Amino acid sequence: IIESINGHQVSTSAEAVVLIDAIEGNVTFVVSTGTPSSVADVSSNNGDANQNEDSAVTMPWEEEHFVPVTKAGKQKSPNVIRSELQKYIDGSRTQTNIIDEMGVNNNTFRRYMNPRTYKDQWSALQNGTYRAAARLLAKAKFESDMAKKSGSAKRKAAARDGNTAKKVKCGNENPAASNASAKEDAKLLIDRIQAVQGVSDKEVYDTCPQLVAKIKKFLTRDGMTKANLLRAFGNINSNSLGRFLSGKGQDQCASVTYKAAYVFFEKLRIMEGKPKTKARLKNESEQIGGFSLTKRRAGGWVYCVPGEQPFF
Repeated sequence: IIESINGHQVSTSAEAVVLIDAIEGNVTFVVSTGTPSSVADVSSNNGDANQNEDSAVTMPWEEEHFVPVTKAGKQKSPNVIRSELQKYIDGSRTQTNIIDEMGVNNNTFRRYMNPRTYKDQWSALQNGTYRAAARLLAKAKFESDMAKKSGSAKRKAAARDGNTAKKVKCGNENPAASNASAKEDAKLLIDRIQAVQGVSDKEVYDTCPQLVAKIKKFLTRDGMTKANLLRAFGNINSNSLGRFLSGKGQDQCASVTYKAAYVFFEKLRIMEGKPKTKARLKNESEQIGGFSLTKRRAGGWVYCVPGEQPFF
């Protein structure tokens, strides 16, 4: 009777078939007698296997010279790994836990996650975060594929890890510790955003309502508070933020919050490697030089040069 395959407990022959079918290459299973055996060249089509009792399975990401590759067989660039890691962080466990699992320090991690740190992205290969993240992502993908093959395996993994892919809080989790961890992650995120360089506050290409929406959405992140955001905006006054959030149209264009919010969220966009939205590109084409940063008096005339479109 098979007890486990590659460290995964199995209770039925159906689970064993699903598990073996999902593994590429060698697998190791343990029978009820405690005697390990290995199976090579497992094929889901004909079930042929060559046993080798002396060999132990080494997963690809555990190999010393592991190199992450695309489906086409090319090495994944640092930008690709950075993007995949950011998505994994956003939809997985806390950033602090992931950094600990990769075995890198915060400064090394921050330098790697800032796309402007390296003029040539391939220079980031020298940062230990690249290979640590690649190994973590490869392992996570394997486990995800296994979970998709077996619903029960997914539930067991979630129970063992103490969380699901959406950070479901367990009933026996310490709320105070979880909250403290989320707040620490929020601070680390802001530090990474602020580390991005090269964003000017001379030209603003988001409207006030667009920035209000971004602020409200950002505040829904785990551990994020208005106090954190006020510090990130340059220690602006909470009243200034409140007036900006309750403003109508562009009536808060002269607010210090307007420029501060634009710079902050532009840095966030760059850090996450996201392209400009259609709305942003439309603003750039219609508002040459950016939106006005001075409040217009009630009444009076609005002067425009040929081809310029006024915004009210």
